Amino acid sequence: MTRSRIVALIEEISKSDNAFDTLEKAVGEFSNFEVGAELLHCGIIPERYRHDSSEEKLWAKYCDILLSRAFNSLDIPSDVIRVRGDSADIRGKAVEYSIVADAKAFRLSRTAKNQKDFKITALDDWRRGDTYACLVAPAYQYPSHTSQIYAQAEEKNVTLLSYVHVRFLTDHMPKESLSRLWNTAGDLPPSKNARRYWEAIDDNVVSLTNTSFEELRQYKRLAIDTMSEIGKEGIVYWESVKRDYHRLSKEKAILRLIEAEKIDQKIQVIRKSIDKVSEYLDG
Repeated sequence: MTRSRIVALIEEISKSDNAFDTLEKAVGEFSNFEVGAELLHCGIIPERYRHDSSEEKLWAKYCDILLSRAFNSLDIPSDVIRVRGDSADIRGKAVEYSIVADAKAFRLSRTAKNQKDFKITALDDWRRGDTYACLVAPAYQYPSHTSQIYAQAEEKNVTLLSYVHVRFLTDHMPKESLSRLWNTAGDLPPSKNARRYWEAIDDNVVSLTNTSFEELRQYKRLAIDTMSEIGKEGIVYWESVKRDYHRLSKEKAILRLIEAEKIDQKIQVIRKSIDKVSEYLDG
């Protein structure tokens, strides 16, 4: 399974100086089938990676690299923007337009997301002189009923897509420009209605690929099965963590709790604050 190999590779290289290059080279050796399969996996962060760790950050880059590969196969030559900061993660340039894009990944163990997680306004700002802006995330991580993100996307013409849609497009290559897809949000009057937005996206994807809604539904079912499979792996991981905790001695359990609460770091910060105040008064 490609996912397990990438999970292990990222753990191995995450702290090396050339981690991105190594990861990009590995993904460059993927077949088109593997890229498509991983598009359904990549939006789920492995539970074994610590929050905000170098592994988690490199996993985000993995999503970017996969999405860039998908864009390239859709005749949108693109690159991952390596420098983190005030910009999107991917920029592509088709014949008649340019596009910036962000690839999102979430943990299945995380609680409900909010509109700040989707960065609609930021993507619009990062577009600058580019024609379109697009955000790609797992379908089941988007709000399913009503949300301000849909009104924002429609107001600013930022396209929200799922990895399922991207894979479907790469498997059923459109014969015409994707401009109609990138204008989906802008063609709708601003509304918080999720169903209306995703019906418009599905309509354009099916029309552009000359396929059927049933074919697209089959891909969505596959994505649900994939999520369920990875979710079971996450449960197995956390159950093993619980067993490990039960085996800890009292002393080790206390040390682990102190580390988890970052108590020593907090004490250090307080001491630095006291020192700064003292310096200020002495000055």
